[in-house]
Amino acid sequence: MLEKILTDKFRKLLRTVLEDIQNQQDRRDEEEFAKDEERIKKDLLDTVESYPADIVLDEDFLVAAVDGSGTENFGMLDDIRIHLLSTATVILDTNTQKGSPFSIMERAAMEAELGEQPHLDMHWHSSVRHDAKNKMAESLANIYPNKDPTDFVMHFFRDELGPQIKSFSDLDSTDFARHKSKLENMVSLISRAGYLTNPVVHDELRKVSEYAAIRKILTSQFEPKYILIDGAMSVFMHYVLKYPSMPGGFMLRELCSLARNKGVILCAVSKNHTIPFAHRIANMAADMFGAEAKWFCLLPSKNDSNGGLHIYTDRTYIPPRLAVPYLFSFSRDNRPSRIDFDRIWWLKNIFVRGDPVTTRANEKQLFRDLEFMSRDARWYGYPVALALAHEACKLSYEDLGLAREVYRDILRASNQDPRRAVPLREDYNL
Repeated sequence: MLEKILTDKFRKLLRTVLEDIQNQQDRRDEEEFAKDEERIKKDLLDTVESYPADIVLDEDFLVAAVDGSGTENFGMLDDIRIHLLSTATVILDTNTQKGSPFSIMERAAMEAELGEQPHLDMHWHSSVRHDAKNKMAESLANIYPNKDPTDFVMHFFRDELGPQIKSFSDLDSTDFARHKSKLENMVSLISRAGYLTNPVVHDELRKVSEYAAIRKILTSQFEPKYILIDGAMSVFMHYVLKYPSMPGGFMLRELCSLARNKGVILCAVSKNHTIPFAHRIANMAADMFGAEAKWFCLLPSKNDSNGGLHIYTDRTYIPPRLAVPYLFSFSRDNRPSRIDFDRIWWLKNIFVRGDPVTTRANEKQLFRDLEFMSRDARWYGYPVALALAHEACKLSYEDLGLAREVYRDILRASNQDPRRAVPLREDYNL
């Protein structure tokens, strides 16, 4: 294979693919971006005004962060695949009045309230017995603290339909009344049953594990100003039913509601994202504000003034349903990241109808705080709390190797053949 990859023929094939992308995709995107360029410059893009390096805040505050890791291929047992999930919570104090900024809360104090950190969990289902949906529902019900679907699903409908939806029974007066029986248990909330591949199952389990950790923070004695989560606020909708196709979509909206009630700002930060032309927006910011400038850019929806941008008109989940996304960059060495906020919170606390000046001032204060959280030299430009949560939860190659050795030891101790835990092809050195 190596000699094939190093040939001119392979280089020519790759060059042809890149030219095809440029001719078909990039050219169309350039035309769409040209329609948005002036609006981005004038209305959506602005600088972040940083706090001084020696700032002492009038009121220090807590920042919590949650991240998750795991693998869908932790172990095999014949045709059964075992998933391993890892979730970690970190809480920092800005601590400017007492000493070094961003002191980490002691683990003992945090674990007494939130449970063991990091937290490990497992899931399994067979690949051939059509049990993926039921086993997935069982694991989700075990992971998420709120065991009553009729309690947490109504938060989506309240945000979607309005404050008149105060309880599950209020759906009786809506178009969703005929679907109520499908909203009463975890199994029937999984309406994407035809797509339950191992990666899809694992992604939902990992996401809900993170949501469970966030919910524990929101119902704890801690009162963070911000809770950061790795990822986006995307809610994937069922095309026919018109509500989330997975339980995690409903759970996310419950978290947003809990956060609003407790006065917590929930932020979803994505290093990897699919915002088109992020690099061009970054270049535009450098041209306007200077190469060293820190900046943010609102990505409006079709419901905002002047509508959404042309560059993502046909992107189904940009902006996410009931969320407001921004691009931002606090360091020229990093590509722009994306951050999502709950739209209901944003409309109440950031946006001021008919007053773009005050709206912009609110945005600038929000990103001033976020930039202040992102000054650690180890991950400069990325929120420190999220970086620490990632470091705490990640499963390295060595970690997984050792965990699999423990797994094989347990099989041996129970008089089972440890070869049941490895793919059949390993018998043939493949």
